[in-house]
Amino acid sequence: MTYEPRSRGMRSRRVATRKPASKDKKETEESEFAYQEPVSVNPQEVSARVINALDHLGGQRFGMPPFSEHFRRWMVDIESVLNDFGSSLPNVVDETLDTSMGEFVSNIRNELNSRINSEEDLSAKVGELLKQLTDNERELAELESEQRSKVHEAKKATEKSMKKIRGEIDALDEQRLKLLRQKPKFLERIFGGTKTKVESSSRSLHSKQNDLVSREKNLKQRLDALRSDYDSRRKPLAAHQTELREQLAEVRSTTIDDALEVRRVACEKIRDAISAALSQRATPEDQQQQH
Repeated sequence: MTYEPRSRGMRSRRVATRKPASKDKKETEESEFAYQEPVSVNPQEVSARVINALDHLGGQRFGMPPFSEHFRRWMVDIESVLNDFGSSLPNVVDETLDTSMGEFVSNIRNELNSRINSEEDLSAKVGELLKQLTDNERELAELESEQRSKVHEAKKATEKSMKKIRGEIDALDEQRLKLLRQKPKFLERIFGGTKTKVESSSRSLHSKQNDLVSREKNLKQRLDALRSDYDSRRKPLAAHQTELREQLAEVRSTTIDDALEVRRVACEKIRDAISAALSQRATPEDQQQQH
């Protein structure tokens, strides 16, 4: 007898169900409603926010120059305020208002860009003058160093020879004094030998003294010549240095102000244009609330 295995029957399966997650449930609930209530924009709140921002920007003061970065940031802030107004109340920004605000922004941008360019030109001039002044001071320092070196070498060379002569003078003077102090011998008294030696020593001494004076005079003349050459070369450099410092002081005194009045007027014009546009489009209820 053969064995045939029993075939097992198919078990009935339940439909698997999963509890929707809270996120899925929320998305499902939201998808059940195709219409969403639009978020209402209060024109008065937008107007107050924008006008307050314009008043702040119109009276904003900047610290110390340079103001270029302040001007650039200020223009970004103005455009940000106007973009906020346009995106919040697009129905108010018609072609007339858009043209007016664009003109105001363009005018103030041109004015501030002109000031930025002027400030950058002044900065470039200051940099160039400082460079020239640095080069001038370097030339003066090199000339001063060269003069000290030449004077030192001239004195060194002359003093060496003068020291030798002074030594010879001292030796001759000492020899002469010895001759004068010693008693002459018999023959020397007869033939005048001691006197001859004294006279010879005196002539040598006088010659050495004259040589010393001559060398001192030559040194003075050489030092005077060096000084004259130094002064003639230093004079134009010193004059140019004075001129550069005067130019630098003049350029630095020509500072650019923070354009407060220009910026204030621009913000007032933009604010007035926005206020006029809001008044034209205000409903009777809005006008009553404003009053």
